[in-house]
Amino acid sequence: MRSLRSLALAVVLTTCTTCASFAQTSAQPPIKIGILTELSGPLGPSGAGQRDGFLLFLKKNGNRLGGRAVETIIEDTGNDPQTTITKAKKLAESDHVDLLMGPLSSANGAAVRNYLIAQKLPTLLEATVDEIGDGKYIFRTSFSGNADSYLQGYLPGKAGFRKAIVVAPNFNAGQTGADYFERGFVAAGGKVVQRILPRLGTPDYGSVVGQFSAEADVGIIFMAGGDAIRFVKAFADYGKKLPLYGFTATVDETLLPAQGKAALGFTGAGFYFSTIDSPVNRQFVADYQAAYKQNPAWFSAGGYIAAQAIDAALMRTGGKVDDREAMVTALRSVRLVTPAGNFAFDENHNPIQPRYVMQVREVNGVIRPVILGVIPEFKPVAEPPTLPAGLVLPR
Repeated sequence: MRSLRSLALAVVLTTCTTCASFAQTSAQPPIKIGILTELSGPLGPSGAGQRDGFLLFLKKNGNRLGGRAVETIIEDTGNDPQTTITKAKKLAESDHVDLLMGPLSSANGAAVRNYLIAQKLPTLLEATVDEIGDGKYIFRTSFSGNADSYLQGYLPGKAGFRKAIVVAPNFNAGQTGADYFERGFVAAGGKVVQRILPRLGTPDYGSVVGQFSAEADVGIIFMAGGDAIRFVKAFADYGKKLPLYGFTATVDETLLPAQGKAALGFTGAGFYFSTIDSPVNRQFVADYQAAYKQNPAWFSAGGYIAAQAIDAALMRTGGKVDDREAMVTALRSVRLVTPAGNFAFDENHNPIQPRYVMQVREVNGVIRPVILGVIPEFKPVAEPPTLPAGLVLPR
């Protein structure tokens, strides 16, 4: 009888301990995550996609990351560096966010870089210029702008083109892109004969296209958002026959419906396309289409991956975010299988993940990116990559 009483008491004590533990976990306030991105202006659709990708992962996980409830606070940079600084200070000092995602624009990322470092605020952004990173508190879930620009320039050189026009917007991401386009093209045996840097938000790109040198045999292009739509249409309207390579942001999948057949033939490489044929990506595309009635683009995948990385890091910290040094250590060590493929951070917190070489083509009446080959593990360094065996680059 005494033994039964002892067993009953042990069960009661164990149950009470479990209840107390559950009550303590339930009583924890939600983790606060700030989403600071471009929701208006030329990059508005891209920033909205970044936000939506993050929120999709969150929704699929019952609004929890690492087992902890999450509260998101969303702010629009207005695509303005000063506004970005003001909003970042609000999120850090008034809202007391534990983590930050964003921004998308390199210019806005550069504006808040030093502030985020001073705050020791773990941040996952898609801003692409390498100089924005710090190798400590700032992580990138899209791509390294320097290394990827080098790759975009290298590809047309390897295709056999020898004289290029480089076109990119005149702000930090565009300037860096143009520099590294040229480095990659020269490394592959080419020469840049003309560089054009129009201002961001140029209303009519006809005059830009009209400047193109007749000496060139290829254009290497970086445009984004509404600028990309106007540029691609102006190029087609002008009747130029020059093949176009470059950043696939120029023809991302949110822009292709507006660009239509004007985008056909554009060639480049990127870390994500909705046409990646893998079980993980097929599910992601189906979920994204169900939630938002459109295909995800690269910035949507970047937002989704940011949520995946935070979830994995919080699993390592037991859901704790107070120790920011422990949080960044946990982020640094994550290994993920994402819609874009295998993912890890390098020592500079740039992502190591595949690169998919693609060309925009029409398939069964649908204009979309067609994958021509895969670099399975692209390390974000500006040097000649090993291209897939048998890859035939379009001429």
